[in-house]
Amino acid sequence: MAEKTNVVFWESQGPDDIIFRSPHDDLRTITSVTVPEHAVALFIRDGQLMGVLDPGRHVVTSANIPWLTKLYNLALGFKETPFKVWIVFVSLKMFNGKWGIRSMIKAAQEYEVPIVLMGNGDFQFRISDIAVFYTQVLGGLNTYTTGDINSFMKGFINEQIIQQLNSQYYMDIMENLEKASTNTKILIEPYFSQRGIELLSLKINEILTTDEDRQKVFNYLQFSSKNGEAFKRYEVMERMADAIGDSTGGAAMGAGMLLFPQMYQQLQQQPVQGVQQQQTTKVMCPTCGGLNDYPYKYCVNCGQPSPMVAPGQPVEVRSSPANTVAATGNGKRFKNCPYCGEDISSLPKTPKFCPYCSEQIN
Repeated sequence: MAEKTNVVFWESQGPDDIIFRSPHDDLRTITSVTVPEHAVALFIRDGQLMGVLDPGRHVVTSANIPWLTKLYNLALGFKETPFKVWIVFVSLKMFNGKWGIRSMIKAAQEYEVPIVLMGNGDFQFRISDIAVFYTQVLGGLNTYTTGDINSFMKGFINEQIIQQLNSQYYMDIMENLEKASTNTKILIEPYFSQRGIELLSLKINEILTTDEDRQKVFNYLQFSSKNGEAFKRYEVMERMADAIGDSTGGAAMGAGMLLFPQMYQQLQQQPVQGVQQQQTTKVMCPTCGGLNDYPYKYCVNCGQPSPMVAPGQPVEVRSSPANTVAATGNGKRFKNCPYCGEDISSLPKTPKFCPYCSEQIN
């Protein structure tokens, strides 16, 4: 049983102390209770809040404090102790706290891939409604200590911040931490008020993610920006060119000849910043190494079929039309192939083999 006393006060109050329970629970008939400034004293009996004393010195009797009459009636069986209660002091000052979270969050709009979210910051609070604070917070605690309150505040604010940040996007928060701090405070304030606590301020100091997730977001921003898709294709082709250059054998060369022209053609169909691609795409023959205009059926230098022509695919051969030869200073130059009739006048010179039917021309 605790020692009886007729003087109760907040012993050794520190600047960061939020709550203090007096070790004396047996009050004499006339007891002096001194409540420090910016604090209140709660009278608790059998888990019920019986009354609250404001700052100042109070002489506790059932005559000058009406609600103590109920306590007196409950304690009629005691000879010397009419008031057997707990007196709990609660500070109403402003307190500082820190929060830190680790959760998941969507990366950005149109890229709603969840990434790791790590964040930390500061907040300020004070007890605003004693009755609500007791029923919603203190009533669920086994003991009444500042450590208990700090543990509750840390877990509670972390939970609320996670819920609110998870509904936003990582890149939106990163672009403006001040705006994100204000929005988050506004959203979680009602949950604190429901527990008799006023959230005075909230600040997000830092928002982070893992190195792997940061690279994912960077790649998304890079390739989703203007001309980003074209840049991505060029980057892919560059890596493939390096891989093919390091390879040996005709298989790697043949695969490169098939893939690169298609990718170049896609890039040509998407002009970058209004600049049209005027240069004709050239494709290397995998047999002799000669250059041919893309697309081609047969190499103009060796007459071998293009890798893009399926084996056994029939090639239409046309009869030689009239007036297919134009005189030049060094002999004959053909405007059309004398065998299939295709127009070859756009070529720099008459090829050895027709690129359409593979027949030898000169």
